[in-house]
Amino acid sequence: MGEFAEMLEREFGGLKTHKIYSTQLGNRSIEILEVEAKGSKLLVMFQDEPMKHDLRKWSLIITSAKNTRTIQGMDKVDTLKMRINENVRSILEGM
Repeated sequence: MGEFAEMLEREFGGLKTHKIYSTQLGNRSIEILEVEAKGSKLLVMFQDEPMKHDLRKWSLIITSAKNTRTIQGMDKVDTLKMRINENVRSILEGM
């Protein structure tokens, strides 16, 4: 399973992830997952590309039955994980 799916399972213990699609396009990695949480399912697409000076250009789209959230940025890995955790947590709390 990809790095993003492993991070989700590690950070959010109650999640089950099922890889739908994963690929590498040049330096960009793309993962599309189906995530089960609290009896509901989410579709998650994550793109990540390393840039200069330890920065990563990324985007995350989370779609649930009630909500869709799209975020993107250019951050260092620690900040990237924090921003992803905030957004995934808020979607899960809204379920």
